[in-house]
Amino acid sequence: MVRAMFVVALVALGGAVESAVVAQQPAADSAAEIAALKAEIADIRGMLPSQSHTMTDVEYNFANLWFAARNGNWPLATFYFNETRGRLSWAIRVRAVRKLANGSDLDLRPILKGVEDSALATLKTAIDKQDLTAFEPAYRQMLAQCQACHQAAEKPFLKTQVPAAPPAALIDMRKAE
Repeated sequence: MVRAMFVVALVALGGAVESAVVAQQPAADSAAEIAALKAEIADIRGMLPSQSHTMTDVEYNFANLWFAARNGNWPLATFYFNETRGRLSWAIRVRAVRKLANGSDLDLRPILKGVEDSALATLKTAIDKQDLTAFEPAYRQMLAQCQACHQAAEKPFLKTQVPAAPPAALIDMRKAE
């Protein structure tokens, strides 16, 4: 009887040891998997464009918006407005927080939210109403908010202005007849 209990205890102990070995295996696999994922994330981050690259897309679309609206091409103006808004969001996803010279962080997300709720909303209303009289001051208001963001990000030398010529040489900005 004692021998039978000893065998049962050994079997039970063997099962516990086997369970411990199995339990350690997923932990080791998890650690390796986490390390691989971290390396992959670092690789992907290295492929992301810089924020200045994304802001070049913002500038391209926002400048084209001016000429589309000025030519009464409201569908094209709507397109460039939506592209501008999307590229601003992309710029923030690429780099939501900028490090300032004093070591503090500038979180760009609330700045973009404020721009979306004010200047972009006003601009969208003017485009939706196809109102050039409302569009021009709304566009200039947006430029002022862009400049304020550049100032806050310690980039005051990035001075915004109404564009003199459309950057899109291939796109006809005139209203479709």
